[in-house]
Amino acid sequence: MKEFAVFWGCTIPARFPFIEKATRVMFDDLGARIHELEGHTCCPEGTLVKANDPDTFYTAAARNLALIERADLGLVTPCNGCYSTFKETQSHLKTNWRERDEVNERLEKEGLHYDGTTNVQHFVEWLADSMGAGLIASKAKKNFWGMNIAVHHGCHLLRPQPAVRWDDPLHPKKFEELVGALGARVIDYPTKMQCCGGALDRVGQRESSLAFCRRKLHDLQNHNVDAMVVGCPSCFQQFDLNQAALQRANENVHVPVFYLSELIGLAYGHEPEELGLDMHRVSVQPFLDKWAARQADKTHLALDFDVALLNKCDNCRACKDDCPVCKIDPTFQPNDIIRDLVDGKIDEVIKDESIWKCIECFTCLELCHSEIGMAETFRKLKVIALREGYGPEAVPAGYKTFMETGTLGKPKMSARKKLGLDPLPDDGGDVMVRIMAESDDSKGSED
Repeated sequence: MKEFAVFWGCTIPARFPFIEKATRVMFDDLGARIHELEGHTCCPEGTLVKANDPDTFYTAAARNLALIERADLGLVTPCNGCYSTFKETQSHLKTNWRERDEVNERLEKEGLHYDGTTNVQHFVEWLADSMGAGLIASKAKKNFWGMNIAVHHGCHLLRPQPAVRWDDPLHPKKFEELVGALGARVIDYPTKMQCCGGALDRVGQRESSLAFCRRKLHDLQNHNVDAMVVGCPSCFQQFDLNQAALQRANENVHVPVFYLSELIGLAYGHEPEELGLDMHRVSVQPFLDKWAARQADKTHLALDFDVALLNKCDNCRACKDDCPVCKIDPTFQPNDIIRDLVDGKIDEVIKDESIWKCIECFTCLELCHSEIGMAETFRKLKVIALREGYGPEAVPAGYKTFMETGTLGKPKMSARKKLGLDPLPDDGGDVMVRIMAESDDSKGSED
């Protein structure tokens, strides 16, 4: 759906208006028409309201949904907490008809009625299921090629499964597919599905909350992550604001945090200032600086290679155990060389004599399900290495011999005579030398 009611919730407008700005910009870019209805209250937040009075919790949530039902719209919310409240309410009141009737008795005094028919989608769910990763990627002007980005889903985007059913609650992939479609390398990490721990802060457990934050940030740093992306303002608060608190306490943590719409906004060509990225507590400038450098690396690499194929080869690595050279020389790791290339280390790669260990047997090509193989990449690397003055001495020496004689080896006449073999016909070496000399003269005159 491209026309719907948007429910911002409390946290985004109150604390992170830049997330609202980036999300509005992204909605415009995708041609979505949003409606902002009057009369909405807090969703309400579960820990603070439901724990005190479940009736108030379900009545308030049903009232918010009833306003959207009356407008005959679907709902999209960029907040995990609001999403969880609405999905839980729909699930609970669907099976508990007595409670639903009690809620409606209260609402009907205000001229409202709750049916539970609203299509409630999280903003990330809307992007993945209603728009699709392909469409999201197709509008990008600059992708995140070469950037390591980790996704933090946040618990209430996926769970509890009986109420929320749009991706696997333990092994989700749709959020990561969106980030991957923007060209980033999506990093897997041990604490990926761990809660942000922000809820502990709301009940006075500050140190425990910071321990959750610290554990995940250290995990991300150990995996060389350039940024974390979230789809929840509470998770953003935990990893941006509380990370800043850790930094003020001189803890060694620095992981820039983005809300997904901010990342999409950058990919769509919007400037960081327009999106309010300077309002983050943890600076995103290191990410932006590296991104600019990686764009330059990509341009450099594209002069000689198909960058998309290189990326595909790097992400696959299915042939890593098939290379016959690897079996006798464990120091030769062609997949690691491809990774270095994708990481923009082309100058280091062409100086490394390891590239000459690829014997171009094409085993990798024959076994590659995408028919890419690595042999052609290594052949190009060898050409570039020689062009830049690197490579084993035997290679330019052999080439020099061929250009002078048109051959790399003369037949052993004495051995042939001993074996009763006739002399071979005269070779065409002199002809080849003449052809190439004339070609060089021709090139020289053109220059």
